[in-house]
Amino acid sequence: MSDRSTFTFSRSRMLWLDPFMRLYVRRRTHGVFVDGELLYTPGAVNVLMPQHVSRLDGFIVRMIQRQAAPKARLVTIMLDRQLKRYPVFKKAGALGISPGSTASGRDILRMVRNELAPGDCVVIFPQGRIEAVDADLTSIQHGYRSFEHQTIPTHFVPMALSVEALTHSKPSLFVRIGSPVPGEQAAEAFRDTVSSLRSFLREHGETADAAWPGYRIR
Repeated sequence: MSDRSTFTFSRSRMLWLDPFMRLYVRRRTHGVFVDGELLYTPGAVNVLMPQHVSRLDGFIVRMIQRQAAPKARLVTIMLDRQLKRYPVFKKAGALGISPGSTASGRDILRMVRNELAPGDCVVIFPQGRIEAVDADLTSIQHGYRSFEHQTIPTHFVPMALSVEALTHSKPSLFVRIGSPVPGEQAAEAFRDTVSSLRSFLREHGETADAAWPGYRIR
């Protein structure tokens, strides 16, 4: 086991990053509407699988994760080129990857086996990149299965996101959180959660925020 740490999560760094994230989201959205509860398990590795539809997604997921498990370590998997543009997120637990890179793959496997601990949260975007909100969900990248720990229970939590203009000057962002599932059910649960959110938005259209069954976090 190497002593080199693949990622660094600094709670003190998050003390000032979290307010920045909230302000960034508040300035760019009419509201963030959440349906469902993030069921955090302290004794497991909690892998959050959000749909990737905007630059706000990582901030939104962090806001939700912070409510459910404020003391948990957070690892966010993002493209290496994005992390190089925003290196401040390295101290917030971000880990950059290069798709198709053997070295990146080794780093991920080493981190999962040697560095993750019960109670950790990992954020991965199974689509691999920002997609249209109605993108074909068969394009999901199956590398998420690499995050199943060999000895620690691993729960995968599907999260559907959508950005909708509606009737406001700024878009509303909707989030639907699914129930934790084992790795072999994660892809199906992700698709079902996204499909459920899409059906709701198609049904309610411009009144979606008023008809939303969940709560508003901003």
